[in-house]
Amino acid sequence: MCHSLNNVLQQERYTHADLERIATYLHEQHPEESGWLKFNSHKNFLGFGDYDVNVITAALHEHGYDLLWHDNRTPLDAVDLSACAGLIVHIQPTWFFRRGHWFAIKHFDHPITVPEISEVFVGQPRAARSIKDDESEHREVTRGPGFWNLDSKLPFPEYIGSQAKLDRFLTDMRKKNRVHVLLIVPMKTPSTASSSSI
Repeated sequence: MCHSLNNVLQQERYTHADLERIATYLHEQHPEESGWLKFNSHKNFLGFGDYDVNVITAALHEHGYDLLWHDNRTPLDAVDLSACAGLIVHIQPTWFFRRGHWFAIKHFDHPITVPEISEVFVGQPRAARSIKDDESEHREVTRGPGFWNLDSKLPFPEYIGSQAKLDRFLTDMRKKNRVHVLLIVPMKTPSTASSSSI
């Protein structure tokens, strides 16, 4: 979750300790929400470091941003994203003891150059590659403007492209996962952001 927030904000602003601080604050404000078990409902009680959407919302408020849930029934290419600072995508875990995954998608108005790696070798151990294959990793490719997948699990940002391609990207992802898309937009009254900091 730290990576998704930092990637949307384009600065190393949040650490695990910061999210722990926010989760603790939210729990102290409304401890009754945890029910009779009394654990902090804003984070994974097993200590996996996974936090709920209220922690993301509070963190964004500290920087003058708000969070809007996207209705998956509406094609994303029909939504006006001109004022959107980025998207945070949540892949819901398929079973109780598994962590969910959060990652950011952001539009850049300028081209970005990244190393080019053949999809054939993504995730393959380096020892299994030949010297020629390793040398190919040093090639670079320039893409954009457009949307980029900033998933921290990827070795480098992944170029998505236009808003229509972004919609197809998320549609394909929903075929295999339960996916929630959150739009990050400026708060209507950004001047109140500092007063609501935790």
